[in-house]
Amino acid sequence: MDQADLLPGLRPGSCLEHGLAHAEDHRRWSRRSFLSCLGLAVAGSAFTLGRTPIRAFGQAPLLSALRALETERILVLVQLSGGNDGLNTVVPVEDDRYYNARPTLAIARNQTLSIAPELGLHPSLASLEGLYGDGRLAIVQNVGYPSPDLSHFRSTDVWMSARDAGESARTGWVGRYLDATVPDFADDPPPYPLAVQIGGSSLLFQGPSAHMGMALASVELFERIAASGQLYDTQAVPATTYGTEMAFVRAVANESFQYAGAVQQASEQGVNTADYPGNNPLARDLSVIARLIKGNLGARVYHVSLNGFDTHANQAAVHAALLNQLAEGIKAFHEDLGADWRDRVLVMTFSEFGRRPQQNGSFGTDHGTAAPLFLLGDVVGGPHGPPPDLANLVDGNLAHDVDFRAVYTTVLQDWFGVPADVVAAVLGPGYDVLPLIAEPARPTANEPAPLPRAFSLLANYPNPFHRTTTLSFTLGQAGPVRLRVFDVQGRLVRTLIDGSLPPGSHRVTFDADRLPSGAYLYRLETPHGAASRTMTLVR
Repeated sequence: MDQADLLPGLRPGSCLEHGLAHAEDHRRWSRRSFLSCLGLAVAGSAFTLGRTPIRAFGQAPLLSALRALETERILVLVQLSGGNDGLNTVVPVEDDRYYNARPTLAIARNQTLSIAPELGLHPSLASLEGLYGDGRLAIVQNVGYPSPDLSHFRSTDVWMSARDAGESARTGWVGRYLDATVPDFADDPPPYPLAVQIGGSSLLFQGPSAHMGMALASVELFERIAASGQLYDTQAVPATTYGTEMAFVRAVANESFQYAGAVQQASEQGVNTADYPGNNPLARDLSVIARLIKGNLGARVYHVSLNGFDTHANQAAVHAALLNQLAEGIKAFHEDLGADWRDRVLVMTFSEFGRRPQQNGSFGTDHGTAAPLFLLGDVVGGPHGPPPDLANLVDGNLAHDVDFRAVYTTVLQDWFGVPADVVAAVLGPGYDVLPLIAEPARPTANEPAPLPRAFSLLANYPNPFHRTTTLSFTLGQAGPVRLRVFDVQGRLVRTLIDGSLPPGSHRVTFDADRLPSGAYLYRLETPHGAASRTMTLVR
């Protein structure tokens, strides 16, 4: 399709009619997710719980900060992957423009669940009516970001990284915070994961150093860990050379599964007491999270995805089924938490973008922009912000009223009690705290983290890298420092630092432009000693 044939504001690949461009957008999206999963699996062990892959992160910087805050509060992020149609989720029942734009997809007013004179919820969200009536469901209207990108790939990165659409996203908003304030955390990881992701892959917890991941391929393997604390049985192998080698590989896998003991203990203590609906992948995953929470695993952030929201064609039935899974899963999860936990757990839904107001020729909707976001728990219930403004579209799409980073700011500051200046350093300044949390946490004193005793040289990120990579190190006290890069023959390639630096954390970008592919060594020299690491340049 020629660019000139596109409607105003349409990005190539954002519509089903774009043919190969649309297929390529999905291919990149799926391939990115697949490769990200592979990277995590290589970094550590990986497993699935209830047929779902699980990753547990022990080295994400912000999670270290949450650990330092000694908060008992937990955040559960529910990603509606694919781009949820906000207009059919929270329906502007008084706006004729909505009904004119969607002659077959619009939800009739008498079918919606009324939450305000001008708003109604999709009827498939009926399981959330009780939570809404109890004031435990907050709906933030028209959430998005400036200059929105309609690519699944890029927009997901924007939400995960909390960076602007034009910026390169290499770290997640949850992952980059305490890299500077807890620089020695990687050398002293806790015996339990600070954050857990179930299913898919994500930039969310990515920091400059590798994560600790774990994977379980079936319920049977989870039960094996719950029973024995091991991923694989090293005894049930053939009495052959092959069996001996298999036992060795299994023993290595068991040893590398860092959080087996914590998972085993949480699985023994945590028991599901609610009835979760069957044939509902989100409910299945939330039941796992509830079990780990009630078993006192120690994680402060959980992330789970419900896939299928890219409703370009035949949207009505598909979207209704997905919203039903969302509502029933969250209702069961809330009941399962019970009085002991439900006020300590905040659930937040989000999607990489919404859908266009106009339905397409395939009885669906194409990639859009702003959409509502749900918060469930100890919140200020009800809708927040005006209904979508269908009279003033921007390139045929909804204009956002709330930057999603304002919601993140609110969660960090009012839910977790992270000091305002630290939140601004993570997300950027200028985002207002929204009146969403019923009982805001008192900010924890922003005391600087203790300096490292001498010095440390951290692994570069990314590694391997294509052109640039970041080298990070910490100093316990001020003094002369030299950071140099050598090739494998020991020849000096570049001197990055040669001078005096203050104590604390430091980073420098190494640009390998015009250098050939291969392995390189970088060496940090201080008055207290020297350290070296290797990195790989791939063209």
